[in-house]
Amino acid sequence: MPALTSSTAVPQPAGSPDGEERMERAPRVERADGPLRVLLVEPESEQSHQLVLSLSGHDVDITVCVDGAEALLRVGQLRPDTLVTSATPPEVDLETLVRVTRRATDIPILIGVGPGDSQRAVRALAVGATACVSRPYRIPELAALLRGSLPGGDGHHAEAGGGTPLALRSGALELDALGHRLFVDGSPVNLALREFGIMDFLLRNNGRVVSREELWTEVWHKPLPPVNNTIAVHIRRLRHKLGDSEAQPRFIHTVRGIGYRLDTGNGG
Repeated sequence: MPALTSSTAVPQPAGSPDGEERMERAPRVERADGPLRVLLVEPESEQSHQLVLSLSGHDVDITVCVDGAEALLRVGQLRPDTLVTSATPPEVDLETLVRVTRRATDIPILIGVGPGDSQRAVRALAVGATACVSRPYRIPELAALLRGSLPGGDGHHAEAGGGTPLALRSGALELDALGHRLFVDGSPVNLALREFGIMDFLLRNNGRVVSREELWTEVWHKPLPPVNNTIAVHIRRLRHKLGDSEAQPRFIHTVRGIGYRLDTGNGG
């Protein structure tokens, strides 16, 4: 079973508030066989406890930090294989945590995002985070991201025991969950966090009509308000980025009164 370790009183590294002087960059080396060493930044004890229990069958050894300051110390001390952090770590803000960690090591950094975390996640990706993952965490998705991020692993084409694949391909579209990128006809398309979530859900339901309620629940993680045009606005932006149009859709089709259908059969 994974080890759960935590310390609630860890001093700040001397010389710098964010620990930059204490951390020397270490290149990633070939890891020995054994459990995947994950450093988890999770201030909510119930969340961290459930995550440790849920990942117990995935050969993962988790060290839990309660805040970003402790995480910066642990990164240097433990040399973990992967860092997983919530988008709102206490003590040290997310952007600083990612930037300083990235200066010390090139390990994958996964950001757990929930409602309201979009802008924080975008800034974290810009300074070196590897990918975003839904929080509360979905264990098959997180386990696949953890294993797929390892050197010599299956990369973004991996799957975790019937879970979510790290790359979704259909026709001219490919969604790279690990790199948080969409490719259309082989060309990268920059997506905001919600747009990425919508495309992920549509691709996983390719060819099926999905309701607005399903989209909202999946991407926003709360019930759809009675009057709301947010989904329509995001779909319009997505179509523009895909080179699509509502009048003559190539990919995203509107099904009046119900929702949307992704059709990649004519996409390439």
